[in-house]
Amino acid sequence: MVPQARDGSVFVPSLGSRNGYTVGPKGDERKFAGYDEALAFLRSQPAAYWRRPNAQGNWGIVVGVRWIDWVEE
Repeated sequence: MVPQARDGSVFVPSLGSRNGYTVGPKGDERKFAGYDEALAFLRSQPAAYWRRPNAQGNWGIVVGVRWIDWVEE
């Protein structure tokens, strides 16, 4: 299970940057080198916040509104 934001974006491995994954609410963000570690952290939080690029390529924070089944293709 992975978090999905209201805009349909999903926390997936391809969201990692060269610095890893940035998760957590603004002002209390944490960086993780690996996807599994970042996902485990998100699962332990009351709400899942993560950074992802928008259509213009700018990285912003979204919050998960549901958890969905996801399989990497």
